[in-house]
Amino acid sequence: MRARDAMPNNPLKFEFSGNRRDLPRRLPWAACVVAVFVFLAPNLDFAHALPWHDGQRLAQLGMLLVVTLTLAVPGNAASVATIWANLPRTIRYALLMAFALGVASGFTAAFPRWALLEIGLLLLLVVLGLSIAANRRVLGDRADPLLVLLFFATAAAYAFTTCSVYVAMLLVGPAYGQGFDIRELYTSFSNVRFFGHVQTMLLPFLLLPVMWWGTTRLRGMLLWSVPAIWWMLAVGSGTRGTWAALLVGVIAALLFCGNAGRRWAKWQGAGLLCGLLCYGVFVLGIPQLLDLPASFLHRTEDIVSLSLREVLWTTAWDYILQNPWLGVGPMHYAYWATEVAAHPHNAVLQWLAEWGVPAGLLLTGVWATGGISLLVHVRREAEQGDDQSQLFRVALLAALAGASAQAMVDGVLVMPVSQTLLALLAGWSMGMMPAGGGRVAGRGARLILMPVVLMAASAVAYGVAPEINRLAERQQSYLAARGPNTILLPRFWTLGWIHINHQQ
Repeated sequence: MRARDAMPNNPLKFEFSGNRRDLPRRLPWAACVVAVFVFLAPNLDFAHALPWHDGQRLAQLGMLLVVTLTLAVPGNAASVATIWANLPRTIRYALLMAFALGVASGFTAAFPRWALLEIGLLLLLVVLGLSIAANRRVLGDRADPLLVLLFFATAAAYAFTTCSVYVAMLLVGPAYGQGFDIRELYTSFSNVRFFGHVQTMLLPFLLLPVMWWGTTRLRGMLLWSVPAIWWMLAVGSGTRGTWAALLVGVIAALLFCGNAGRRWAKWQGAGLLCGLLCYGVFVLGIPQLLDLPASFLHRTEDIVSLSLREVLWTTAWDYILQNPWLGVGPMHYAYWATEVAAHPHNAVLQWLAEWGVPAGLLLTGVWATGGISLLVHVRREAEQGDDQSQLFRVALLAALAGASAQAMVDGVLVMPVSQTLLALLAGWSMGMMPAGGGRVAGRGARLILMPVVLMAASAVAYGVAPEINRLAERQQSYLAARGPNTILLPRFWTLGWIHINHQQ
């Protein structure tokens, strides 16, 4: 394995033709707004008085609001409507029918406000994906390295924080009687599994910079350091869903991406070995050498257990049998407190149980069709284009394949950062693939888009308005009634049970 002999074109060089007065409408506003959120979400505490999950949710809502406002920039709404018009007719009809059934399910649910909040949020994420697709289609292949740089910068900032915490535990911790606790390395997320969702979608891209630009030994070492730390964190996290998801991504690359996929997979294998080495030296070795009491996240004893997922899946299946047509209502898996989780840890069961079998099958079919379309495109283009574009397609396919697999065993579709990353990557893949029929959205489609977006935004605002000023108070009241060791089980907020939220 070696770096490319020639540097690719400068990914930061963009030239906008035409009058400079047209520059505001030519800029990729949605992509810029999402890039800010993606970089800050793992690295900045948005709400110090609240758990990380709630802070990230509030930041996500703010980001979606800004993206919605960018549709007012001349030409943006038309571009988004054109992306929609060029989707296959079956996909458009399936989505429209699924959301119509979801609205019907929401109005028959126990708490329509929460159900409409879920529907509105998902609609805004769909609009976000369409906006990203429109941006990617305008910018073309030259934008792909920018996405890689965004992910690498995000990972580098997180790695810097991890290293700072590590050094503090070794140097300062003993003075206060503190040992080495690997959990402290996983900052910025309410649960280490939520960080695992981000690893699934970012790790496939993190070795691309060294493959593209690691032309000298020093540059290669610097570019290797970030993925090495992230692989070390993946090894130490005990998050089996992430391990399985990364494996699925590698398998997809090997099966469908030709020589580029095999080369990418070899580098990923090298990344894993480097992560294992770092884990052995920095996590197992140095704390033992310093005689520090250590705490780890090993899962070898229950590596094949379902961790009560069988309870969640059985509950979801019961809901499907009880309410096959309209389900129990969007977000209403969190209506009953099972003390296990507020979502079934399976995307398909979540749709079927909450939205009903017809809508759930439609949503599952749309996601599967999109995945198959991306797979066919990447396989067809596997040996086309330059080395840079080939490897980027491999990483994109691996990230989305892995995230889809992890969504079958974890809450990828529920957490704010992973939701946004899924919309970003799905939109990027839509914009990367050739337009279906080259249709331009008519005036009617453009006129319908804005009312739909406004209704979705209104549903979200109506859903969060009664909660947003008393999140901390409600959580403190809940913990006071049940004891400080009570675990908060997230859904939309950290306190995920909607009936409790409704009552307090």
